[in-house]
Amino acid sequence: MFLLLKVFGRKISIVYYHGVCQYPNPRTVGDYSKDLETSLIVDFLSRCTNLELLELPEHIVFGDVDNQLPMIEALNRHPSDEIRLEFQYMKERSSVHPAGFQSMSLSRVVCCSWGDECPGEEMKAWLAQGLNIEKISRYDYDAQPDDNWMDHTYSGLTSIEFWKGNHRSLQSTVDFLQRHPLLKRIELKPGHIHDNTPWGFAFAKRMHPYSCKIFHPDQFMVVVKVDNEWLYEKIVVTFQDDIPHGGVGIVEAMIQKLGTMVSQSPDGWLGIDFLSPVGEYMTSKDLIGILTRNLSRLGVVEICLGKFLRDILTRECAQILGPGSAIDEEEDEEFIAGLVHFRLMSLIHCRRTPKQKITPKSLSLVNDSEATIDLIVANDTTTPHLQYERSP
Repeated sequence: MFLLLKVFGRKISIVYYHGVCQYPNPRTVGDYSKDLETSLIVDFLSRCTNLELLELPEHIVFGDVDNQLPMIEALNRHPSDEIRLEFQYMKERSSVHPAGFQSMSLSRVVCCSWGDECPGEEMKAWLAQGLNIEKISRYDYDAQPDDNWMDHTYSGLTSIEFWKGNHRSLQSTVDFLQRHPLLKRIELKPGHIHDNTPWGFAFAKRMHPYSCKIFHPDQFMVVVKVDNEWLYEKIVVTFQDDIPHGGVGIVEAMIQKLGTMVSQSPDGWLGIDFLSPVGEYMTSKDLIGILTRNLSRLGVVEICLGKFLRDILTRECAQILGPGSAIDEEEDEEFIAGLVHFRLMSLIHCRRTPKQKITPKSLSLVNDSEATIDLIVANDTTTPHLQYERSP
């Protein structure tokens, strides 16, 4: 095993390697000297006066006072206010916090992730001493209604993942967000109830007068803070309103409002469906036009569409495929099924149902000036899927 230092300007990352080009398993790292390792880290902190970040390998878990006390002392002596010592993980070692950390500031210590059920006495002491926690992972812990982890303040918190939080009141959630101004991203577990949250209220207000249900039994959703407003990065919406037959304009108004509640993120994911049977009268031209006009500002967003997409393409199937499943090049000016400004690039995975109806399973459409559209009509057990990616 040997040690590699990755230097990025004023940032240093310590990495251990086993053999040639092999990263170590942090659970099996044992053939090293803790004393030598501690001396090396202390030496970096003492000599590199312009250093801003020293990133430690995963096997060095914050909480081992015997070896980390000299590190924290050297860290607090460092002349730069920007210096941070970054641990990947942390672990409480005892029910009573060690005297070694009791009188020391931990405001320059950063732990990338914390995932215990609730802070113990040791953790509470560290938080009071200024320990920074970047990410909190809830996993299965939010099932208990007496969970009180949100009653504490976590300096430096930027993201939460696997959060459900249905037992929390609106006010307790608001109070938590106000105590954590750096919090920018929250991943919400399937089953999260959005109605009783700041982002749920903001969504309902922005979508008025339309009624929406935000829910998917298996899909994680994500909210992000943009200019002090919580928007959705990943969301599944079903419009509940009874839309009159032929109400394409109403559908567009709904999508237009929805687009204002989705963040401009390369990881954007948007699921859309309607209780009303809009697929019985909407055309593919209507659909592509609505998505292009109202969602193009998002840049890159993956869109999963409900049953209405397959209703549209099934109805237009014969027109799309034409005689003998061939495309008439002479009709290129009119394009396919009214998809004005879009050129059919490929048609794959066609199949016949038991009733001999031809169903296209995948269409790739290209708008030469704006975007690439992939329409995938899924089988009876999966969700139709459309991906919109704007060209640079």
